[in-house]
Amino acid sequence: MNPATPRIFNGPAPEPAASGNWYRISNAANLAADQSLEVELYDDIGVWGIRAADFIRDLKAADDGQRPIVIAISSLGGDVFDGLAIHNTLRRLGNRVTARIDSVAASIASIIAVGAHRVVMPANSMMMIHNPWTFAMGEAEDLRATADMMDKVRDNLVGCYRAKAPALSADELVKMLDDTTWLTAQEALALGLVDEVTDLVPLKASANLRAGLGRLKNAPPALLQALDEPATPPADPAPAPAPDPAPLAAADPVAMAKLAARLCNEASLPAVAVDSVITVSALASDSAIRSAVAQATEIRDLCKTAKLPDLANSLIASGLDVESARARLFDKMVAGAGEELDNLPPADDPSTPKNKGPSARDIYASRRARAANPQRGNV
Repeated sequence: MNPATPRIFNGPAPEPAASGNWYRISNAANLAADQSLEVELYDDIGVWGIRAADFIRDLKAADDGQRPIVIAISSLGGDVFDGLAIHNTLRRLGNRVTARIDSVAASIASIIAVGAHRVVMPANSMMMIHNPWTFAMGEAEDLRATADMMDKVRDNLVGCYRAKAPALSADELVKMLDDTTWLTAQEALALGLVDEVTDLVPLKASANLRAGLGRLKNAPPALLQALDEPATPPADPAPAPAPDPAPLAAADPVAMAKLAARLCNEASLPAVAVDSVITVSALASDSAIRSAVAQATEIRDLCKTAKLPDLANSLIASGLDVESARARLFDKMVAGAGEELDNLPPADDPSTPKNKGPSARDIYASRRARAANPQRGNV
């Protein structure tokens, strides 16, 4: 067996980006010659976003070869090879490039950061490093080959970190990768992975970033809390001549969304299931969310039973109920069989004579005839 080269990730399980675009380049025509060209890298690397080749092409088109470049990072990582391509591109641009970690640079996003000549972290931002991961299938030799490749990729990541912080030994870094290590700005500065720590900056709440962080090992509670949507302050009550009865408390949408994400994670559902559960349940109640999670789980199991697991993500994301998903799977299986199936019995054809079996009366009459004329039976 000779499987294709596996896709290797350094970040949480990928999910489709809401915007479809994970970077933005600010390059106004009236920028001064010494004004920085700023690139915001605020989502997953590769996978659902734009490939590294497109990112590098657009950056080259905007760069005049003279202006300072600032890479602003708020990312949980993504595809290893896309990240390595961006890392190497930034290194080739030399001392014009500064990476600024606006909230978090996790996994392969931290590799992109240390590709810059200078790395700056606000005091309340974080960096995370851990081992790459992938999924594979095949025979024993195929899996051993994949494991060997994973070791080589890890060694490449270690080399990138040591190029920025040569005082760190390879053994130290391997241990940090194994432990999924989260670093504060001061810790990263002490290790040599960062050049400057700046003052605190307010972190913007981000549901997508918060959900992704929840899937990562050892995510700092303080960072998770900082990225939570702020609670809406209660409005001042209007004066009234007589107090009205207190209204029933409505369900907290933030708490309901967190419940949906937790239940999907416990059921090992794909990342797209969270948005589907939120849409199907409308976050109306605990029971509505649990019912939507049960529906998504049943659809995933149906896809596995039908040996069409690749359809699980799209069917769950579509919000179909179980019966509609079952019908879609049946149509897909019929199409894969190459012919249309018909479970109706064949219609009678009057032109085809029906073959009747011998009757008991005919058999008995034949026996009487042979008994009356035994010689005739020997002819």
